[in-house]
Amino acid sequence: MGEEVVRTSGAAYLALIGELFGQPGGDPAEATREAFRGAALTLEALDFADPCPIATVALEVAGTHEGLRPATAEVFASWIEALAGYYASCGLSAPRSTASSVIALLEGAFMLGRAGRSPEPVLTAATAAAAIVAAAARA
Repeated sequence: MGEEVVRTSGAAYLALIGELFGQPGGDPAEATREAFRGAALTLEALDFADPCPIATVALEVAGTHEGLRPATAEVFASWIEALAGYYASCGLSAPRSTASSVIALLEGAFMLGRAGRSPEPVLTAATAAAAIVAAAARA
């Protein structure tokens, strides 16, 4: 049952990626920066509670529950593939590694933001993520 909850929650966040990045064209670095800004607002709106339940489950059970670990890995992989598809449609080089870096930055920033009860780590990560995307766009 827990695995299904992880996959269902992950699918909801996957839909959000489609909404935020579903429009080819425009500036992918700016779209990424705006997505992080929105994530910072969400973190604040949730009173720094759990902006990403998938990461929370992954951190808590990855080493102890072999059923939930692959479910969280599958969800993260689906997010990376969706974002990579958007970046590929924008002509970025290495869209998958770019997407993986962006997701990793966001998840890490959420963790730091929750711990410090501040949106600042997410906003700082926005700048780094946009720079990674811009560099991939130039390559």
